[in-house]
Amino acid sequence: MIGESALYGGMAVVLAAGLVSRLGARKRARVFEERYGSYEGFRRQVDAGRVREVARKRGKVAAVKEVREAHPGVSLVTAKRYVDQLPA
Repeated sequence: MIGESALYGGMAVVLAAGLVSRLGARKRARVFEERYGSYEGFRRQVDAGRVREVARKRGKVAAVKEVREAHPGVSLVTAKRYVDQLPA
């Protein structure tokens, strides 16, 4: 009986966390679209020279972090895509 209650309680927590996560993702997507319009709009606003310098000196992970710090609200996936597409 107690195990069954714990199972249902755990399932409720997982479902609630999933719902909150989806709502946060939708909000981030809406904010991104309002701020940049599109990925191309975002690319035009990033200081490519600065990101390239960070990537060269400290690596791609640091460059992704630089993009996200300079542009709050940009997803990890979008920042990584930007860094991966930078010409060397």
